Amino acid sequence: MTWNPGRHFVEWMLFLLVFVISFHDAWVIGGGNTYDFFWCSWDGLGYYQWLPAACIDRNLDWMIWTYPVAEGRAISLFTLGVACLQLPFFLAAHGLALFFGYPAMGFDPPYAVAMMAATATYAGMGVVLAYRLAARFADRTSALLAVLAIYGGSNLFFYAVHQPLMSHVYSFFLVTLFCWTALRVIDGPKGADVVLFLVSGALLVLVRQVNVFVFAFPFWMAWTSPGGLCGACGNLVRRRGPLILGILLASLPWILQSMYWHHITGHWYANGYAYKQEFFEFGKMVPGMVLFSPRNGWFVYSPIFLPMMAILLVHAWRNTATARPVLLIFLLTVLLYSAWWCWWLGGAYGYRGLVDLYGLFAIPMAWLFRSVVRRTWAVRVVAALCLWALVSLNFGMMRHYEFYLYSEYGHWPEILAIVGKIAAGN
Repeated sequence: MTWNPGRHFVEWMLFLLVFVISFHDAWVIGGGNTYDFFWCSWDGLGYYQWLPAACIDRNLDWMIWTYPVAEGRAISLFTLGVACLQLPFFLAAHGLALFFGYPAMGFDPPYAVAMMAATATYAGMGVVLAYRLAARFADRTSALLAVLAIYGGSNLFFYAVHQPLMSHVYSFFLVTLFCWTALRVIDGPKGADVVLFLVSGALLVLVRQVNVFVFAFPFWMAWTSPGGLCGACGNLVRRRGPLILGILLASLPWILQSMYWHHITGHWYANGYAYKQEFFEFGKMVPGMVLFSPRNGWFVYSPIFLPMMAILLVHAWRNTATARPVLLIFLLTVLLYSAWWCWWLGGAYGYRGLVDLYGLFAIPMAWLFRSVVRRTWAVRVVAALCLWALVSLNFGMMRHYEFYLYSEYGHWPEILAIVGKIAAGN
């Protein structure tokens, strides 16, 4: 790939914009009390707990966020995938804590700041990769508008700022990186593309198993490419050194995870949720609730995706490149989540299970903006006002966030009352 100063300048500015906003706002919200930052992170603490347990305590038998399975042993419900991405930031924080005389127990100020920086970094890189992905199938202006709209108008911002220890920003980065490098592999990859493709694919499934549906994207794109599946596989095989390195690096976190499962349960694979009697109920699937319920419904809390979904359906009907695999991945993900006993995914802002796919959704969002940009000035002005209203609504809903109203109670009168307050400027 030739160096293009203009394109890379935009990407660097985009990364810095997202990083600075995410890090600054996370610091403002959580930097004043690191006790609250870690211990009020709910599931986020479960993803982070691997690092202090393995690097400082050196004992994984009974971590903080676990479920007892045997005498003196408890299983983590969360895998170590997110911790792998957080590790460089954790080690830097540990060194700084020792240097500046902090207790260095894994939950002190340097670690909190490091985790804010980690999430902000992966949010920035994920948005840049989403921009690259969208720009491949639309123009750059539309792609830039698309990723900025998703960042500011959806719950991606919430999980980059208000709940930075949760897995969703990390999964968003991994899914987007995987899809981007998949296209590079199909085109004819460099060695780094092969390694990143394999490692991101392994980690995205380890972090969240439902992400396995994302594998439909590279298969579909390879199948419909001029070289077909054989051509894409040939591109991988021809890069033998990076292929072997990628397989080794991709296998390592899974090997470590399996060793942990075996140590705790005696089995090489274990589903921690099964020990808590949490399961799928495929006879009670409620996809409509996932999308439209006041209880974390996706379109309710991120309505910016409603026009995007309309555009995606149109392009899927026309068989535009990428539209059908993106739609397929979306449908399969919604259907599977809708069968989970806790289909609203507990405490959340909006439907957090779909944040992982926002890099892919940048493609139809860019198509939407491309369509608007080609219209008359009147249409553009109306679209800009609608976008401003949706972003304002998103920030207003975050400002009025209440766990009980959004995730537990979730009735329309109370939600509409909050919308009314936002419209009135409160």
